[in-house]
Amino acid sequence: MDELKETVSRNLTALRKRAGMTQLEVAEKINYTDKAVSKWERGEGLPDLTVLVSLSRLYGVPLDYFISEHGGPPRRRRGISRRRAAVILCACALVWFAATLAFVLASIFGAEGKLWLAFIAAVPASCVLLVVFSALWGSRYAVFASVSALLWSAALLLFLSVGAEGMWLVFVAAAPLQALAVFWFILRGGKSK
Repeated sequence: MDELKETVSRNLTALRKRAGMTQLEVAEKINYTDKAVSKWERGEGLPDLTVLVSLSRLYGVPLDYFISEHGGPPRRRRGISRRRAAVILCACALVWFAATLAFVLASIFGAEGKLWLAFIAAVPASCVLLVVFSALWGSRYAVFASVSALLWSAALLLFLSVGAEGMWLVFVAAAPLQALAVFWFILRGGKSK
């Protein structure tokens, strides 16, 4: 039993360090105390099965990884799962369905104006979903890309919908926000998922 505790302890420590996280950060993500995480990493106890499942998801390794000896660092699963991709696609499809429905209903009831803006509005709405899902399941690169897409698509929607003189300045206003997003991305470089 002591050998198992040592193996689990080494693997938990290596995975946490590879993820660039502190014991407190790991504890917060799995709703435990940092004292419990420290105890597991010192080999003074073993996490229960439900905790190992949470840690498996957090670190992106199979469940049996924790109890096996390993020569080198674990290989992390790349990309997002098919199920998560399907959820993202379905959520975005709902946004585009709502835009199509708004366009059709407005056309049927004789609304005038720029009805096609319903489709332009679907772009930033889809980007909001991508920001949320990439923050939950993606990498920091996906978060950065979706935030940038949201910023510029919202600026485009504002530019096209208002149509006032000088509205091109909305793009000038978006540039410093993009710079802030770049700085945020660089500053968070060490905290990659």
